[in-house]
Amino acid sequence: MDDGQVDEVTQQDEAPATPSRREQELGRLALAFMLDQAALGLGGLSSLDAILVMAINQANIAPLTHEPLTRIRHGRLETPAPDARRRPVSINAIANSLRMPFETVRRHVRRLEGLGACASVDGGVIVPESYLASPEYVEGVMQSHRRLILFFHQANAAGLIEPLPRSTYPPEPSIPVRAAARLLADYMLRTTDALLAAVGDLASVVVLLAVISAEAGRTSVSGVAHRLGMAEETVRRHVKSLIDEGLVLRISSGLVVPYEVMERPVWQAFLRENAINVQRLFSGLAERGVIEAWARLTPTARDEAVSAARSAPPSV
Repeated sequence: MDDGQVDEVTQQDEAPATPSRREQELGRLALAFMLDQAALGLGGLSSLDAILVMAINQANIAPLTHEPLTRIRHGRLETPAPDARRRPVSINAIANSLRMPFETVRRHVRRLEGLGACASVDGGVIVPESYLASPEYVEGVMQSHRRLILFFHQANAAGLIEPLPRSTYPPEPSIPVRAAARLLADYMLRTTDALLAAVGDLASVVVLLAVISAEAGRTSVSGVAHRLGMAEETVRRHVKSLIDEGLVLRISSGLVVPYEVMERPVWQAFLRENAINVQRLFSGLAERGVIEAWARLTPTARDEAVSAARSAPPSV
């Protein structure tokens, strides 16, 4: 084999593979799911503040997730981990993890402290137990959980989920919703990080999701602002940035994401990575006993979720 043949083979080997139908379909469902989660917020918080709280809380409880008994003890909505067991995280660490400017995160955290959603302690910041047990937070988690059930049944009904492991936890009298929320937060943060690689900043990620998932494939600045609970001027600024980057087009009927954008290598890579992360999410839920609890404790959830999925308009 001559050098030309070696170069040709190498280039073919390095060419990115086209995402499979499963990866494309999971991407479609996941982007709609991510948008709904962002739009739901958390405990009355804006989309961006909710993601910040999620990132801080995940850092706080990271050491506890390796303890099976602790995972059981604090897996239910009524039993959040106490403040004394939460590991504080620095503002700088959160800023780096979300690729946000330090000052922006500091400003958001100070406002969240005023709302009781964060607290400064020795060593950094925590999401306090008082907030995690508040009626507003609990209702937000329940709304998020219902959307998670729909996501699972949509993907399962379409044959997109690979075989899942058995539960390694004994049956519990109620669904371990808080445990499910932690696994969901892991997925949300991994997916957000993957989207940041394609878009650049967190607010633009959320705005782009709203445009991608708009009904009829198009929307407006005011439509995005309403969907996400963001100020129109903030949305307008990020839309302009997305247009400048070629990720969004403004046409006579509204804002759209060009088909060519989803054909870019970075988005193709996102679809492949997302399929892995979705499977990881559902495998974690199965291992933790959440999916078994859905089947045992909410026997009508599957039919209701699949019915809703079939009657809903296409998300992308």
